[in-house]
Amino acid sequence: MGNFSEAHICQCLSRLATQKRHSLVTTTGGRQKTGQQFVESVLSLTRGLLQLGLRNGDVVAISAFNSHWYLEWILAVAFIGGIVAPLNYRWSFEEAIIAMVAIRSKMLVNDESCYFWHSAPQGDAVPSLRWHVTLSSPSSNVINCGNACGAISPLRTYGNMIATLCWNLISQ
Repeated sequence: MGNFSEAHICQCLSRLATQKRHSLVTTTGGRQKTGQQFVESVLSLTRGLLQLGLRNGDVVAISAFNSHWYLEWILAVAFIGGIVAPLNYRWSFEEAIIAMVAIRSKMLVNDESCYFWHSAPQGDAVPSLRWHVTLSSPSSNVINCGNACGAISPLRTYGNMIATLCWNLISQ
């Protein structure tokens, strides 16, 4: 998290883990998380992103509705030292491409509000883009990974990049 004498958005995690450990801190749809569960989810996602190859200074474009997943992604990327670049979910994929090229995004994260972005042809439109993440609820037909609530996939044109990850968020 960097220099401990400076403010950082992830400082809230220690307070959640200690003072709000058993308190309900997020509710999205029928899913609820205590402080401890939320912190564990953020730290787990942080570890996964580091293993995937996301690094300090990398830009992650996110277009999603407000949810605990959205907040977890913002905190996990910030914890690594990455830069979160929110994209407007109302944009067309073409508008999002223009923004991602300008910011040199390494990863695109979107939820069901932008499900059409996952199937849009990507090719070399965003040269810096390495991964596309789709967040979906367990009942969604947008992306089927068994009981998983998300998937990370390499872009179609990067055959040498193998980055498929499904994780189960139902129990968290």
